Amino acid sequence: MNHYFFKYSIEQIKTFFSLKRITSVSIHSLSSFSIRFKNCNHSLYIDLSPQNSIIIPIKREISAISSNDVPFFMFLKKKLPGLILTSAAQRNSERVAYLYFEDIRGSIINNFIIIVEMVGRFSNVIFTDSNYIVQQAYKHTEISRTIAPHKKYEPPLVDMPDMLVDDIGKLIARFRHNENILGMDGNLRKMIKKEEDFINFVETVRKTFKSHDFSLYLYGKKHIYPFKINDNAKKIDDDFVFEYLILQSEKNDFLNRKKNLKSIAVKRFNSLKRRLEKIKNELQNAEDAETFRVIAENLISNPKLKVLYKQEIVIKDIYSSEDLTIKLNPKLNVFENAQMYFKKYKKAKKSVKIIKNRLKETCLEIEFMEQILFDIENAGTQSELEDVRETMISESVIRTRTKRTKHTNYLPYEHKKIMGFDVYIGKNARGNDYVTMKLANKYDLWFHAHSRPSAHLILKNHSRLQNIDDNVKMACAYEVALRTKAADGEKINVDYTFVKNIKKPKGLKVGLVFYSDFKSIRVKKDEPG
Repeated sequence: MNHYFFKYSIEQIKTFFSLKRITSVSIHSLSSFSIRFKNCNHSLYIDLSPQNSIIIPIKREISAISSNDVPFFMFLKKKLPGLILTSAAQRNSERVAYLYFEDIRGSIINNFIIIVEMVGRFSNVIFTDSNYIVQQAYKHTEISRTIAPHKKYEPPLVDMPDMLVDDIGKLIARFRHNENILGMDGNLRKMIKKEEDFINFVETVRKTFKSHDFSLYLYGKKHIYPFKINDNAKKIDDDFVFEYLILQSEKNDFLNRKKNLKSIAVKRFNSLKRRLEKIKNELQNAEDAETFRVIAENLISNPKLKVLYKQEIVIKDIYSSEDLTIKLNPKLNVFENAQMYFKKYKKAKKSVKIIKNRLKETCLEIEFMEQILFDIENAGTQSELEDVRETMISESVIRTRTKRTKHTNYLPYEHKKIMGFDVYIGKNARGNDYVTMKLANKYDLWFHAHSRPSAHLILKNHSRLQNIDDNVKMACAYEVALRTKAADGEKINVDYTFVKNIKKPKGLKVGLVFYSDFKSIRVKKDEPG
């Protein structure tokens, strides 16, 4: 966000929000939030990401997420509602804005300041009291300057002349020597090469902000200024700014969060796969327990064998009459070696049950992670992705110290009508659990793709019909197929049964169930049944 677009935004803030009371704060990503005001069609949007820092009033709605990962945003959600914006200020061309708020509670009046800095690569928002003592901050701190609670706020140092206020002769001299001028960014340097063009530019900038006669223009593919510099400019409106700067930024942030979440899930999934192979090997070794018993019985059957000081012996197996090689403890006699193998046999037999339980648990975890990866891939909004993330936190796939978010507005399932029947379909693992365990009755029909991640579908059966029309079941199976991890056109077996045949033991992962007494319908993913 260049200096003049920033200044334009501050002027717009004064126009739209002066003396307006804050009603709420919404979080849109881990770096962006917005503030809504009473009796105002606009909201104040602030994005602090290094790639797209921006502060601007917007009229259109942006989807909010339920997140408590950024303490500063949670602080604002509690602190700002009820405050009145009394004024906004900015020092000339600097990208540092001061938003002044008043908190009136009966006869008590408190004043607060929000300072927004977009300086270089660093975007900071600092909340202070009326004496500029920092209370809370969202910061990317520079080495030369710290922003800490209970310390007085110190603005960033600026050591260059300002286009809006400094002597024109001084500015021209700096321009001739290609020296830094506050507000003269790299893009302007490329467009303004002649001295006379520079003088005209300075006049244009000063006239625009003095008269407040703004029009937004796009230069190249990404540079927006609130005035016209040359004929290469394309005039744009607020809708373009919203689409280009905000929605695109939100999309990029969403894709990055999706990529990061998938990376965590894949790491966990691969770890479970390695664990599974290890457990299978342990089980194979444990299931070889019969070999230990055979060796022990062969030793007992040959009490006169001389085994002391020997590492191994070869004898005829009493069962197969074939040569049997037996490894020995050279310090033990034949009976003691036999006893050693009997102990190994008993231990191995006992461990088989334990290992099989571990194998079952690991397979269920892998099934759960396959569903999570499927949910991440299919998440289409910030809210859907955040819901998957919350499930990962609840199942300790992600470990965090922050409190889990309470889901309020987001519904993890969808409701449809199929041939007059009410149908509920889970959007993800949590949604699958919800429709199956909360919304379903025992005579409703439950659908799920066989042995692969998919949505759970509940067909409400209010009349407790034992036989539901095959066309209805086929349509339900098709809806499940559309929400299954499979290629388009692939044939999928969709299992269905009455909900009374669904079991979810205590401790089973979110979205997982056991079912019995089921039938299957074979459908193509891209064709209606």
